[in-house]
Amino acid sequence: METVKAIAFIFAFGSMGGWVLEFFYRHFVPSIGQTKRWVNPGFLSGPWLPLYGTGLSILYLMSFIKFPNMDPDGLGTKVLVLLIMVAVMTVIELITGYVFILRLNIRLWDYSDNRFNFYGIICPLYTFFWGIICAIYYLLVHEPMLKILKVVTNLPGYVIVMITFYTVFALDFLHSIKILRLLKKLAKEYNIVVLFTAFRAKLSEVRSASKEESHFFRPLELKSLSMRAFFVKYKDAFTFSKLRGKIAQIKDRRSSADDRSA
Repeated sequence: METVKAIAFIFAFGSMGGWVLEFFYRHFVPSIGQTKRWVNPGFLSGPWLPLYGTGLSILYLMSFIKFPNMDPDGLGTKVLVLLIMVAVMTVIELITGYVFILRLNIRLWDYSDNRFNFYGIICPLYTFFWGIICAIYYLLVHEPMLKILKVVTNLPGYVIVMITFYTVFALDFLHSIKILRLLKKLAKEYNIVVLFTAFRAKLSEVRSASKEESHFFRPLELKSLSMRAFFVKYKDAFTFSKLRGKIAQIKDRRSSADDRSA
């Protein structure tokens, strides 16, 4: 029971903490088709990213890994656990990216511009970032987290707070899945893969142009057009292959201009 209570808190904490990180990262390092705006970074409406919550929960559990005939506090154990953590987090990222592409025709992120990337879903640079996150958690955060969990999970009202969080989270998830299913249906109908960051940026742009009231926590809603009409009119703005083609054209033009100037 204590483990369940701990995982419940860690998932919630990781989901919201990851959302905050992505909120700032997406603003200062915008993806393809996205301008430097303050945007809700997830596919859900609320301030949570399940990928981070799942990742932090797994890091928490893997921090208890012990190896036979090895000092649990030794350098070898720590290095081995960290390597396993990084590998697992990278695999989770790969599976998540593939599931959204293959099952929903949606590309949540794109690393195609990074060297040695694998189909734009994972790449060494972001695996390195996962390594930093894993090291910070395992070496610096895990022990304090255990102390925090002992206090937080025994606070009066803890169970009620968690039940409230997961109820709201579940309702948000179910609502967002309905929208994603519609997005999947239209993407398959037009035989495209939707780059999600560009899709959301275009939605925001159309809302602004139509002077619709903008709701930060309802980022996938549009009143001035039906979703089908939005697809028909603007699909080139968030079709992944066409966006990559535009970027390739821009790079070719720059290269030609550099050659001429040389």
